[in-house]
Amino acid sequence: MTALRQAGLFRLGTPAVCGGLGADIRTAVDVCEELARGCAASSWIVGIAYGGNLFASQLAEDERAALWKRDPDTIVCGTANPSGTAERADNGWILNGSWPWISGIHHAQWTLLGFAWTNNEGETERGMALVPTSALTIDDVWQVAGMRGSGSNTAVASDVYVPDSRTISLTDMANGTYRRRHLDEARITFHLSINLPLVATAVGIAAEVLQRVVTGAAQGKRAVSPLHHLVAEAPAHQLNVADAATLIDTARLHLGRAADEVDREARAGRRPELRDRARLRMDAAHAMRCARDAVSLLLDTAGAGSFADGSVLQRAWRDIEMATRHAAFSIQTSMEIYGRALLGAPLPTSPVI
Repeated sequence: MTALRQAGLFRLGTPAVCGGLGADIRTAVDVCEELARGCAASSWIVGIAYGGNLFASQLAEDERAALWKRDPDTIVCGTANPSGTAERADNGWILNGSWPWISGIHHAQWTLLGFAWTNNEGETERGMALVPTSALTIDDVWQVAGMRGSGSNTAVASDVYVPDSRTISLTDMANGTYRRRHLDEARITFHLSINLPLVATAVGIAAEVLQRVVTGAAQGKRAVSPLHHLVAEAPAHQLNVADAATLIDTARLHLGRAADEVDREARAGRRPELRDRARLRMDAAHAMRCARDAVSLLLDTAGAGSFADGSVLQRAWRDIEMATRHAAFSIQTSMEIYGRALLGAPLPTSPVI
């Protein structure tokens, strides 16, 4: 965390006017892929900080100054899922309950908590409330197989008051309302602007596994097959490596296209059309699936020894199996949304879509 902070990587999503880098999504994607080659959890936390700071950048100028004036490296983490409860109070909300799986909560000074309310028309709306992490209790439940370093624990709120000035409506974000507060900054496309750097974590994991497996084979790793003396001589392994490399390229191309398109629309102040948003969401999920499939093929070539405790390849396998199953990247959900959009079938009116 110290090295990441010193490198300025927690400023990626912080507005330039607040001392940050105001980086576009493509930059965040490239950074997160490179970081994941060394540590997937570090990459994930940088992606989370980028997304959290993008969310917080939608607030009014005085609230942004309170966040970053003293420390442009301030980290915002959180979850958009409305897991707890919110009751209306004087010019704000009282939050209670628990919000699970918040990556980076041990290092973030501020946390965004998703909540829901019923508007005057009787419809359910969703938003996020920005609270000091110090006002929350952290329940240590992150005992998992992979991505252990992300510290994605549960936040517990007990009668935490949040003023309206520190709340963000997902509907207003989707409609571009907050864009008018900061006209010189790119528009946020929820949820694509936030999630694409996390996809890069999986691509970086796969790229590192490919390099390690290819290097081992090129250095003369012996084959256990009675047909070939070296791994590099076996057609089965040659095909595995070629297939995996192509899958990684496919993932990177889909991710890069998505990042560039969202950046282009964001700079123009536009939100992509529904069919395009569905395709971009599909791009992200497909890239995740390709990266995971590539690692599976490469571990077939690397062999059972890759699963030894302490093996870098074992850690990569655990991390990518975990990261690619994040709910935001469900391939089944993304395929259904994209298929409906292509066929003109009805989709619910939701800022998440």
